[in-house]
Amino acid sequence: MMNNKPFPALYEQIIDLIEPYQVYLVGGAVRDLHLGKPIHDLDFALPVDTIPAAKLVADQLGGAFFVLDPERETARVILKDENDQRMMVDFTLFQGKDIKADLGTRDFTITSMALATGPDAKVIDPYGGVQDLKDGLLRATTEQSLADDPLRCLRAVRLAAQFGLRILPETKDQIRKYGSGITGISPERIRDELFRILDGPKQAAAFQALEILGLSPYVFFEEVTDQHIKELAFLEELWALFLKEHDQDSAANWSLGLLIHRLGRYRGDLQTYLKGEPVPGRTIYQLSFIAPLLENGKDKDIKSDTPSILPLSNQEWEILIQSKQAAEVVLQYSKSEDNPRPLDIYRYYRQYKSAGIMGVFLALASVSSEYKGSSHQDGWITILDKCRSFLEGWWEKKDQWISPPILLNGDDLQSEFSISPGPRIGSLLESLREAQVERGISSRGEAVQFLTDLVEGSIEISE
Repeated sequence: MMNNKPFPALYEQIIDLIEPYQVYLVGGAVRDLHLGKPIHDLDFALPVDTIPAAKLVADQLGGAFFVLDPERETARVILKDENDQRMMVDFTLFQGKDIKADLGTRDFTITSMALATGPDAKVIDPYGGVQDLKDGLLRATTEQSLADDPLRCLRAVRLAAQFGLRILPETKDQIRKYGSGITGISPERIRDELFRILDGPKQAAAFQALEILGLSPYVFFEEVTDQHIKELAFLEELWALFLKEHDQDSAANWSLGLLIHRLGRYRGDLQTYLKGEPVPGRTIYQLSFIAPLLENGKDKDIKSDTPSILPLSNQEWEILIQSKQAAEVVLQYSKSEDNPRPLDIYRYYRQYKSAGIMGVFLALASVSSEYKGSSHQDGWITILDKCRSFLEGWWEKKDQWISPPILLNGDDLQSEFSISPGPRIGSLLESLREAQVERGISSRGEAVQFLTDLVEGSIEISE
């Protein structure tokens, strides 16, 4: 039932300021109001004077003001709410002669509703959005809405996952009909909608829907297979457990319960890692759901095999490529009787850097379906313990195993051993770092002695 509780505190102040205008609250805010969900951002539709109304709100409430589209008279105000969080308030011109005509141009019935902001504050719902919300249905407002903007086909998948809605058969048919139009949309818009899907919830179900509806070729080069879905579902549940204060008893199966028991000590560290943003607004958490869908990085150039409609930064590509390659290394240990040595872990992170963290969990996701029965418990524990060694190196023994202190530099080698500048200095310093990890060398004197023995050929270094 609709009530005023979800409104942000600034709502009434904004309404008081724009009272002289004929203003309607539209879009997702009205939907969330009916669902009783908190409202963070506001969208207002006006027949005229959108830019003056937005400018007034910005000036009076100390917000930032932007004209997004001069031709369509669309403006945005960015404010800080009562929790000092950023709040976006958009002002758009009617797309049509009145509010009902405007609502007819919107994507789905659940967002084709408006709330008059006058004293009556009545809901305008010409397409049955309220009833569709009650029935848990997602319906295109009109067939033309998907034809006009095929990106709405991707948005349908996101909304269905986000709100637990069933896409109606006729809307599915329309998505299949107009989905190919996604190829005519800017890659940046596709990427941004994809990352909203990656933010969850129900990423695995969403990607399964993309495949069923024939949309995955417009986002990824390869099809979304059953194995992909299994890996995505594993990561989805795993991250839910790590990102919330669950104990292992809350895991849905014994394998995840054991994982939390073995690796749960890194919960806080992993939370920080997943929230990291290689690019502002796009997180490691979101990238982790792209990685399983890409080719393995062992012998292929992932980037060249992925369509250009996924424009990521160089840093994001580096993380994806390195994490896939790192997962292959971890998988080799999972199939071997050998445990990773500190030197192996040093070399692992030297090559893959922090992407090696994601590599550990991608490896677990890829083999998780092989360890479903309790008869596989011992094997799963063995793999988890090997993975724990990699995480221990990064989060607990970084100074010993990953980044040992610098004992000598290139100038020291030139003066101590009369070595000319060149590649050999770098090679000797790397041998010293490995010896610090493997042999526990911890002082300048020990470092000089080690390199003396190495230069003279009296010792051998590990392969």
